[in-house]
Amino acid sequence: MKVVRRGDGEPEFTVMGSVHGDEPAGKKAIEKFLSEEREFRKPVQFVIGNEKALLEGQRFLESDLNRSFPGDPESERYEERLASKIIDAVEGTKLLDIHTTHSYPLPFATCSTLNDEIRDMLASTGAKNAAHFPGKEGKLHEHVEGVVVEAGFQGTDQAVENALGVIKNFLASQNVIDGKARKSSPQLFEVFDKVEGDWSFQAENFKKVEEGEVYATRGDESLSAEKPFYPVLMSTNGYNGTLGYRAQRKEF
Repeated sequence: MKVVRRGDGEPEFTVMGSVHGDEPAGKKAIEKFLSEEREFRKPVQFVIGNEKALLEGQRFLESDLNRSFPGDPESERYEERLASKIIDAVEGTKLLDIHTTHSYPLPFATCSTLNDEIRDMLASTGAKNAAHFPGKEGKLHEHVEGVVVEAGFQGTDQAVENALGVIKNFLASQNVIDGKARKSSPQLFEVFDKVEGDWSFQAENFKKVEEGEVYATRGDESLSAEKPFYPVLMSTNGYNGTLGYRAQRKEF
């Protein structure tokens, strides 16, 4: 874990990148942002999450870091010890956590809780879509006040540029730095179900799947909607053993 602080005093905000080692866009976007000269109105810290996994180009080394929070400093597993250190570092700050995905080319935001502060943070990302995941899976933003942005397709230069734009927009919107800021009013989707299994995805994320519509296939098998829903983080190659999530529209 690498931590860089800017501004005077204890950090009020955290920008996190590369919690997963096969998602270098967060690290690269943070480095690009820090290479630019600017003043900071509020103190902020920038954290590179899983440096060891980044060096290996692997999602994780022993356990998925973003399924290991709040962590255990006495654990035999590296990522569970690291999770505890990250919690100590970011606790009490507002978190922007940058990830990438196999499912969607444009930035979209996710959160685990919904309140006025989180809604303001979601809007500050500038994303057009946001997904609320009410369950508990050991993710970082379940334990601190914060939001995740999936910045684009994993491993692409465009995801780095998307992430850099999100960081600038978020910090300007939160009055941490000067600059143009656009607060969005994202379409909000509440996740209600995970679709298990390895499937070929046949629909489009954030676009309504109608009742009876086939949205995934596997050989001669197919999945069709029992009731209308919106796919979130669904992809053919994104997760081993999981197609993605089903969601419903919700007022922002």
